[in-house]
Amino acid sequence: MSSKQKPWLLAVLLTGLLIGCAQQPSTVISQPEREPEVREEVVSEQPAYTAEQLLQRASRQQGRQQQELFVAAANAALTEANPRLALAIVQELSSLQEPWLQARLPAIELEARRQLQQYPLALQKIEQSRPTELAASARLAFSLSAARLFQQLQQPAKAAYWWLQWDELTALQRAEDDSWQQLWQQLIQLDNTELEQLRHNAGARTLAWLQLNNTIRQQLGRPEAMQSALQQWQRNYPQMPLLDELPATIMALAELTPFQPKRIAVLLPIHGQLRPHAQAIQNGILAAAVNQPDTELFFIDSLQQPEVIQQELQALNIEFVIGPLQRSQVDAIRQHGDWPWPTLFLNQSGLPAEPDRDQYFFSLSLEDEASQLAALFQRRDYRRPVVIHAQNTSSERLAQHFSREWRAYGHQAPELYGFAGRDELEPMIARLLELEASRQRVRQISQLIPGEVESEPHSRRDIDAVYLIADPTQTRLLKPFLDVSVSSTAPSLPVYASSRSHSIQADRTDHRDLAGLTFTEMPWMLTVQQSQQLRAEFDQLFPEQDESLQRLFAMGYDALQLIPKLRQQQQLPALRHQGLTGELSLTPERNIRRQLDWARYSQTALQRIREP
Repeated sequence: MSSKQKPWLLAVLLTGLLIGCAQQPSTVISQPEREPEVREEVVSEQPAYTAEQLLQRASRQQGRQQQELFVAAANAALTEANPRLALAIVQELSSLQEPWLQARLPAIELEARRQLQQYPLALQKIEQSRPTELAASARLAFSLSAARLFQQLQQPAKAAYWWLQWDELTALQRAEDDSWQQLWQQLIQLDNTELEQLRHNAGARTLAWLQLNNTIRQQLGRPEAMQSALQQWQRNYPQMPLLDELPATIMALAELTPFQPKRIAVLLPIHGQLRPHAQAIQNGILAAAVNQPDTELFFIDSLQQPEVIQQELQALNIEFVIGPLQRSQVDAIRQHGDWPWPTLFLNQSGLPAEPDRDQYFFSLSLEDEASQLAALFQRRDYRRPVVIHAQNTSSERLAQHFSREWRAYGHQAPELYGFAGRDELEPMIARLLELEASRQRVRQISQLIPGEVESEPHSRRDIDAVYLIADPTQTRLLKPFLDVSVSSTAPSLPVYASSRSHSIQADRTDHRDLAGLTFTEMPWMLTVQQSQQLRAEFDQLFPEQDESLQRLFAMGYDALQLIPKLRQQQQLPALRHQGLTGELSLTPERNIRRQLDWARYSQTALQRIREP
């Protein structure tokens, strides 16, 4: 809508509403809801009219006929990607306490706020509305807008719920757009717990979709069994789409066969500065290969030109490649036009993903931990977390990543506090907790009241949690400062950290300064039950190995274990591999995403815990 049109249209809108309110018969509220003649005309002719034209027609009507045209204009504005006009119409109509209007306006407002990216207000509208009280068409639109909203907010469980609600309402109608594909893409991202929650009070079509999801997960990688299972699903649920009408990704799964290489090349920097890192990864791969006696491994120096490496791979009849480790070498290989081998790179790439190539990316990215913590804060309904970070490149990068993730959930950016050295800790925490303002109030009261005044500074109470991004030494300094700075009358302040704050060596000392600290860590560094025997053997062979190299050992072990699961995870993002480095899944860009374990310090010990 141009700047010249906007004042005129709003004038028409406001004038028309005032006329309608003044002349509307008082009996309208008590009339039963029905479809008046003008509504039939608007519905049948609406596609031929623009929002502006409908507003012009509304200016010549009154009462409910006029309001029907305003509703049609609001819907047309949404179709024309003019959500501000749609929202203006809704806000004017909302003052009319007409039941039939209240059954239609929430869906329009929700879609307008979604298009405007007013996510907090859109979420509020979902919480306040009762979809079962909406008109049929509005309920359908409301479900669709809610599904798309949660999809934008990267909350697949809620998005899947609303897509399934939409599908129940469309019943036997065939989806002419990609709606079923969108439904399926959200559904396949869910874990077993989330899928089970969708079964609660589920309709027949929802149960059919969930059974389809379960069938595919059970038969994935077995093409013949998959075809048979899909045909049986079709017979059990004849009301559902035919197999050839389902999203193409579902049918592609029927033909999926996993990677089953017998000859694997591992590209690592065997010489030079990174040799210890390469050796740690190699040891991890060899440890995993003990369980794969039919697999042959060939370790090749990655510090060669791609053409030379390619000749070696061809001569060895290689079927799959792991590595290289350095990002520059990853990009050099990816830029090589003739690289036919499926590859699990041991780093991220600076180049965009290519959908038609079997290339996957595995790194020990700390950003995964920041994303995991943002998701936890969202589930715990935190509103005002703060981030304390060391002033160095990696810590600041993590703080900014957490901030982006938090904003993506529809929240305001968190407060960020950086520190460069020990002498900055106390004033930084005092500034964070606003202790100086409290001390100033105490001084003012003392000046007004004769005699000695007993008091203690009060810390602010609006902070939900603290995310601490620091190394183990810095963490042991910061945590006690935070504990003693929070006033005794304020609620305890939960403090979270990443694996950067954890050290096995430091754990051998006193834990009391860290009591209550919760952090994310890879299972390998917590010695979970599944890896106890392997950990005991590792500690016997490498009793004094640097902790960063221990993490690379776990990465090498997981890399080999992942190969036969990559194609399945590419098609079903919800599939997880329980690895030494975390619970591993695959993003649409084919990056391995890690979900780490949780641990918490008590006064006497470090304890692995369920999600806090």
